[in-house]
Amino acid sequence: MKKVAQLRVLAIAALLAVTSAFQANAQVLPDDNEFVYVAMDLQGVLDLTLATDPNVEFTFNTIPSYVNGIIKPNVTELRVESTVPWDLYVQAETTNWAQLQAFSSAGTSTVPSTLLEVRVIDGAGTSALTNFTSLTDTRLDIVGTVGAGDGIAAGTYLTTPDSHFFRVDYRIVPTLTAQYQAGFYGLNVIYTLAEDL
Repeated sequence: MKKVAQLRVLAIAALLAVTSAFQANAQVLPDDNEFVYVAMDLQGVLDLTLATDPNVEFTFNTIPSYVNGIIKPNVTELRVESTVPWDLYVQAETTNWAQLQAFSSAGTSTVPSTLLEVRVIDGAGTSALTNFTSLTDTRLDIVGTVGAGDGIAAGTYLTTPDSHFFRVDYRIVPTLTAQYQAGFYGLNVIYTLAEDL
């Protein structure tokens, strides 16, 4: 009985020796590693697209058009795509219209930019500029202000048109009292898309 116990101890010792040797051999197996460095450059995207003709023309050739004015609805369409929160602004480039051609010498050729009014409606039918507002050469907020955290979240007009799509209406009412000189005038309107900082 003593011999059987010794044989069992020897068998267990041999088994442990073989297992230890196998593990030792497994740990010294050579390995080969290659490393690839992957870089990612995430740049902020702010894309404002004018999807309509950039030229809008008003012709005043009747007394009612001078007195009542002319409205051009949905003439400008703006589409926004962004990866960051954003604000949208509009302003006239200058304080006065530029006279490109005079048709008369009577009257004043100084026509203020405030004669042009805009109304901006987003895809949901709402906006900060739901009423016609006169343009000056000072920024007019459509979405957001100079303060942080009040802009629109990142997105695209393709998936979130309610907040990333805008239609602009224009109105001009020259009136008869101002007595502007007959002529052809031009004014640049600037729309600015900026990160909401």
